[in-house]
Amino acid sequence: MRPGDRTSERGFTIVEMLIVVTILSLVALIANTSYRSFRERAILNRAATVVAADMAMTRSYAIRERQNVSLVADESNRMYVIRTAAGDTLAARILDSSSDLAVDSLNVRAAGDSITFNSRGMLTTAFAQVDVGRASGGRRVQVNGVGRARIITP
Repeated sequence: MRPGDRTSERGFTIVEMLIVVTILSLVALIANTSYRSFRERAILNRAATVVAADMAMTRSYAIRERQNVSLVADESNRMYVIRTAAGDTLAARILDSSSDLAVDSLNVRAAGDSITFNSRGMLTTAFAQVDVGRASGGRRVQVNGVGRARIITP
């Protein structure tokens, strides 16, 4: 081999490097989009699970305290409190952008934007539901007359 002969050099051309970088960029873009979608669904599912757990907690308080206990929502501020019939606040939950359970909407579908359980743990209405939503979709927490909550996708 002579010193000026280029046939013995090994390496990648600039075109080959650009093709590899383009492919890696496309794979990263697809992965990022999938991750964002997964994260949106996870936050929404977790928020719905917390709302369902808080409904169960409200029911438990009603049975334990032997009095009506209500989950009272402030939909415009995306928060709710759990109160006794006497007005004592037992718990509060904030679901706005400052929370790790941030939702874009909170809608309690019950009279007076509150869900009340009596001393036997039963709803004072036939049923109630709470809708939580984000840009990616929504979840509904339904509570039947005997106080059982379940999460559904509307």
